[in-house]
Amino acid sequence: MVKHGGGSVIFTSTFVGHTSSFPGVAAYAASKSGLIGLTLKRVGRPEEVARSVFYLASDDSAFVTGTASLIDGGLSITRT
Repeated sequence: MVKHGGGSVIFTSTFVGHTSSFPGVAAYAASKSGLIGLTLKRVGRPEEVARSVFYLASDDSAFVTGTASLIDGGLSITRT
């Protein structure tokens, strides 16, 4: 990414390790929580937020349903 001047790192995870847990899957929950913790946090620019909204309004997001998407650069997942 440095060589090409930028790019995106995309993490996908489940709600296990973020908002709830299941008995007997501690290792799975820990791995998902660790993945969430690796997300790079920074202050976003207004045009980045606008692009996120444009994505949700486009045909590319046709399979994205019934979800609340936080557009905050990962700030809300910081646990202190």
